[in-house]
Amino acid sequence: MSKQFKRTVYMLLIAIILYSGTMAIPELYYSKYRDLIQGASFGLFVAGILSAGMLIYNKYFKK
Repeated sequence: MSKQFKRTVYMLLIAIILYSGTMAIPELYYSKYRDLIQGASFGLFVAGILSAGMLIYNKYFKK
């Protein structure tokens, strides 16, 4: 596996774990940091999607 692919997978997994953690753990759900953590997980998710898009572009469309 390439380094870029691993980074993309790790970003997406961390984003999913952070977001689901804020919904599943009551101490995080009712804390004042819930919005901050969910925003950070959304940012990681967007970065992972962009990274996956660049991987696909470089593999199939770049010559």
